[in-house]
Amino acid sequence: MTRRLFTVLGLVVCLGLGGGGAQPSAPAVTHGAGAADRDRDGYPDAAELVGTDRARFADWFAAIAESQYTRMNADWRPEDRDCGGLLRYALVNALMPHDAAWFAKFGYFPRPTLGPVQALRYPLPVISRSVFRVAGGAYQAGDIEAGRLVGRTGVQHLATHSMRPVSRDLAAARRGDLLIFIRPGLRSYHSMVYLGGGRVVYHTGASPAEGGEVRLLTVQSLLRYADRAFHPAAGNPNFLGVYRWKIMD
Repeated sequence: MTRRLFTVLGLVVCLGLGGGGAQPSAPAVTHGAGAADRDRDGYPDAAELVGTDRARFADWFAAIAESQYTRMNADWRPEDRDCGGLLRYALVNALMPHDAAWFAKFGYFPRPTLGPVQALRYPLPVISRSVFRVAGGAYQAGDIEAGRLVGRTGVQHLATHSMRPVSRDLAAARRGDLLIFIRPGLRSYHSMVYLGGGRVVYHTGASPAEGGEVRLLTVQSLLRYADRAFHPAAGNPNFLGVYRWKIMD
């Protein structure tokens, strides 16, 4: 692992301006009382984490993202292997039932320190597999049918509608938070998962045919070796900041 931690950090960022690969998903299961969105963040209350499940989800989300550094799971489809795809894959799997068959698909799995999420499972209540927003506004019946909630989208939509900004100070980051970057001149976005302890994991954004891979690095390595556009520092105008999934609020 040490050898790869300190290699030259060439990044191929994920294209994210515009549609971001958004695709509609299966229709919602129900629009009953649980469809209320009291905080008006675009997610029904029934599909949001509460209490200690927030920390449990963040712990498992980070562990799943980190696991893909050792070997990318076969069910993480090649066409989804980019920086945004890593976020989507880790989110969905953090909420799945973690039975023996689930663990068997990992080449290596860094066991979380917390237990799994207790009160929520994927597919989520009300919104089923359409867990990523691509439009603003409070949740309302018809969002899925209108394409405002989808099962697959790019980093731009994830950051803008499925997450909330926390801070541009990396010191505010917690395990399971996201670091978001933008290169306006290249019309591209990039994302990293903060693992805690000054470490991040991300997919380089290149396709498998082009040598795309998951990299596990220290923040110090990013600041020393990476393109300045990918320095998670408040003085970097390309660093949009630390973000957190809305379902954790």
